[in-house]
Amino acid sequence: MSAAENERRGEGDPEAGAELALRVFTGEERWGWEFVQPPAPPAHRDASNPPVYTEPSGEEVRAMEERAMIGKKNKGSGCLVLLAGIVGFAVGGGTAAAVVVCLVIVVLMASSPSARLKAARNRLETSRAQARRDYERRRRAWQSRIDAHREEHLKHNETLDTWFPLSLASRPSRIDVFGGTGNGWASLLATVGGPLLGSGQPLVVLDLTQQAVALELAGLAASRDIAVTHVPMPGALLDMDLREEFTPEELAETIAEAVGTMRPPGADVDLHTIDVDVVQTVAELLEGPVTFTRLAAGLRVLLRVYDAAPDAPGALSLSEIESITRAIDLLGQGERVQNELRYMRAQTELLTPRKNEVAAPGGRAADWWRAAGLTIVTTEDSVRRRKDLTDRFVFFRLLHVLRKRAVPHGSGTLIVAGADRLGRDALESMAREARTAGVRLVFLLEHLREDTVQVAGGSDSATVFMRMGNGEEAKAAAQFIGQEHKFLVNQLTRQTGETLTEGRGSSYGYQRGVSDTDGFNRGGGMSGSNWGSSRSFSTSLSRSWQDSTNTSTAQSTTTGENLSRVYEFAVEPTQLQALPVTGLVLVETGPGGRRVVFGDCNPGINFLPRLSSRPRASLT
Repeated sequence: MSAAENERRGEGDPEAGAELALRVFTGEERWGWEFVQPPAPPAHRDASNPPVYTEPSGEEVRAMEERAMIGKKNKGSGCLVLLAGIVGFAVGGGTAAAVVVCLVIVVLMASSPSARLKAARNRLETSRAQARRDYERRRRAWQSRIDAHREEHLKHNETLDTWFPLSLASRPSRIDVFGGTGNGWASLLATVGGPLLGSGQPLVVLDLTQQAVALELAGLAASRDIAVTHVPMPGALLDMDLREEFTPEELAETIAEAVGTMRPPGADVDLHTIDVDVVQTVAELLEGPVTFTRLAAGLRVLLRVYDAAPDAPGALSLSEIESITRAIDLLGQGERVQNELRYMRAQTELLTPRKNEVAAPGGRAADWWRAAGLTIVTTEDSVRRRKDLTDRFVFFRLLHVLRKRAVPHGSGTLIVAGADRLGRDALESMAREARTAGVRLVFLLEHLREDTVQVAGGSDSATVFMRMGNGEEAKAAAQFIGQEHKFLVNQLTRQTGETLTEGRGSSYGYQRGVSDTDGFNRGGGMSGSNWGSSRSFSTSLSRSWQDSTNTSTAQSTTTGENLSRVYEFAVEPTQLQALPVTGLVLVETGPGGRRVVFGDCNPGINFLPRLSSRPRASLT
């Protein structure tokens, strides 16, 4: 929402307009608003220690599986036992025997490896389910703590300010604004001028744009009962007695400087001397008021083409005509002088009244700096040459006021909008004299071309960039803002691997042993004799089976990121081209070093919530 839209909104709603004016004219000086995103919530102390799921031990199941495999090898023995039970039942024929056999069979089946394996697996699944429930419970509790911690900080962030006034920490005497549109400049002037006028400082705006960039500021100031003065040009120059502000020499220098900026760079410097000589000569010889009409008439006398009725406006007296005629020989009759004399006569006649044109009051330029007042000087005309000369003369008229120190030191701010065409020398002269006179100077320059690039970043100055539509100008602005080192990702790698290993082994062992022992024992005594023999025979048999299976799976994932250190623009040219109408980039060198800040000068930001009254730098 631009300043013009804000003003129209205020016209539709008087209360909203009054509230906007109050907020715009309240507070310290600001060049816009800086948006600062609240900090992200800090990590909880347990964020890196989530609960870990622990798998129940499967040792029992693995042991049962091994026994089951052995049982498969010995399944013949189980069948023999079952067969023996059936035979015993058939032979015995008794009920008790049958019961015993059945119990034996049941016990054998219940204690079989497969039954025990099934039971072990059931117990493992039960343990797993319990472990999973316990893990989920601990996971939910951990996540609840993390979420509560985050919500607490997010609620705290909602109480923090997000918009901060954008002030100039370096307190420069000059600010150069490059780029932007008419609506953008209107918003900037309303944002900057409001606090200045609200604090009682005088503000003078020279608007050369024909876009009424100070109109919104004037409307807001009027609603706050602040004196607003409009000086239209060239209407205010038509009947002005130039002697009220200039001596003949000063007037000649001012007009010569204004006309000199219309020539291409490198033009003959002697032309400036001729211009000063002819204008000063006529101004000194005029006995009455020195207006542009009478000045042009005096130049016609020098050219011997003066023929005006005695009662015509601005007519010269006979004594004035005679004295100026005598000065013709002093100026010279060379072709060079005559050509420049005709050129100066044509230029001064551009600032004479046209038919039915009414002069406007303007007053002395030194009086435009009035305490707690706003003075807006505008230049508008349908003839391009007349508009161009008016711009240049008014500019150098203000420069003359600064040179003479006609305003108190430190008296307010001078804003010049649309001074691109005046050239680097004129802008530097204005900046130098304003700094010496203690007047703060603001240049609003639509383009950033070769001559104005050399003006940017001068001594004791700050620079503001607004939307730069032209690509070359945006590139020049990005180069001025500067470059910085950045780390950029130039390669991402991801490797995934999986290894599957499976093995199986079987072994069989058989051992048989036979032992045969013979023994003979004979003995005698008083009672008689005895003898005996013994023999033993034993056979042992052992078999063993072993069957093993092993399976392993390994997965690996490797993620790599390569960074490279590059030296690139801190602000890309495309960013400057895509700025909002009220967006800006502030560049200044302050106590803390050089800083580059993005901001927005929309006065409507005053209505947004979470608006700080102090700059962010002052809060750190």
